[in-house]
Amino acid sequence: MFTEQYDSTHDDVDIDELVDSMMADLKRRATLDDCHKNRNNYGLICKIIYRIRLTDRNAYEPSVLSIGPYHHSEPLLLAMEMEKWICLDYILKLNRDVSLHEYLSLISGQEKQVRGCYNEDIDMDSKEFMRMVLLDSCFILVYLGGMHGLCREENTQEASVGDPATQENGDPMEWYNSSAIYDLLLLENQIPFFIIRTIYQLFSRDTVATTALLTSDISEFMEGILYHFPKVITEANRPRDFSHLLHLCHMYLKPSHKLEDEQHRGQSGKSHYLEYISDFCRKVFCLGQEQNMFHELNELKSPININRWRRAVDYHEAGIEFKKREFDEDDPHSLLDIRFRKGVTEIPCLPIDDKSSLLFRNLVSLEQTCPQFGDDITAYIGFMSAIISTASDVAFLAQKGIIVHQMESDEEVSTLFTKLFEHVSFDFNGEQYLRSLFYAMDAHYQRRVNRWMAWLWHKHFSNPWLGFAAITSVFIVLCSIMQTVLAFLSYT
Repeated sequence: MFTEQYDSTHDDVDIDELVDSMMADLKRRATLDDCHKNRNNYGLICKIIYRIRLTDRNAYEPSVLSIGPYHHSEPLLLAMEMEKWICLDYILKLNRDVSLHEYLSLISGQEKQVRGCYNEDIDMDSKEFMRMVLLDSCFILVYLGGMHGLCREENTQEASVGDPATQENGDPMEWYNSSAIYDLLLLENQIPFFIIRTIYQLFSRDTVATTALLTSDISEFMEGILYHFPKVITEANRPRDFSHLLHLCHMYLKPSHKLEDEQHRGQSGKSHYLEYISDFCRKVFCLGQEQNMFHELNELKSPININRWRRAVDYHEAGIEFKKREFDEDDPHSLLDIRFRKGVTEIPCLPIDDKSSLLFRNLVSLEQTCPQFGDDITAYIGFMSAIISTASDVAFLAQKGIIVHQMESDEEVSTLFTKLFEHVSFDFNGEQYLRSLFYAMDAHYQRRVNRWMAWLWHKHFSNPWLGFAAITSVFIVLCSIMQTVLAFLSYT
């Protein structure tokens, strides 16, 4: 019966039609593979996989603004399309020597490279795709201030035409506070920046001089978005080359890569009196650890596995203090520049609001899909999710000024970071930038003397009166011992 059913089905299939269809699919996929050959030069723009998207759908999908092909023409995002047409009209009027035909011809020549920056086959014909690229590029150029530098340089028709970024929205700071600005930082809502730069160069008829103005103005806008985060990048060293806007945001938050040097300086300069007391106690009480300070430093380089970060409260109970790292204009640091020296962990201030989850989730997704961008943000989120795994940890770091949040409760902050690290693939024992920090803090935590000294300090010396009473008690005991010894000596 099955053979007869198979034969009848076989007779109904047009093999030639199926062959043509499959060959067309193979040809299209081969073309897509050719497009992807240069994708590492620009950065791959991926769609978030379904399993990760379920953790927080709103963190990956735009709410009002669509950029790029993944969410193009979605009904809820069509309201902002009119703004894009206004921006195109503004650019055409700002330089009437460049026609719409020239812009589209330029994009047509770059269409293959632009499509290659997306990891999925874009189901859009060339006409619709080129129109989308031009409108989205013009929107970013105008609303992110990309045209301001050129207008300042050339003193063009800006006064007569009017900038829609300020004309339509009034105060430009209103744009910073809108939901659309966060839509520009979604991984699925990106367009390759090289095509924006190419359109800008055609507009200005200059391929070198004005490009620096474009990247500087776009970077200045990003600094406005990230104004509450500490940053190493300043006006003098703004990025000149980035794949898209989320990549630019990623560059502003990366560590300064001075952590390992600071770590070694902090460890080699252990002059804190508690360290000397700890060494003395090891020798006097013979704790079975025949090791000195130099041996412990060598342990930091040993190939031990990183099991897990501990809670901030646990580290505190082992004698590790937490301190907010103050920002120094002469020696700036970024959000990720955490350092540990002389028993103190200094963490830059982390402001947290309802948009923090959106930003960090997309930055982690960027690193998960594009290995060339590193894993620094992922390592930082793994560290923070561990040390603030409970509400009491959040309260402790908030008291230190390290965490400043606008959430309803400390528990909500802890839950936010715990969920950020769900479904994330990360090798803690790899070459991640916090590896030496873990070794240093864990070595301090593992020393029993440090925990005993911390317990003594927290229980008896945290309060001045308790400390005075403890010192007095020790003094009285010592006097009693001396009196007994003297009495014995006088008797003998």
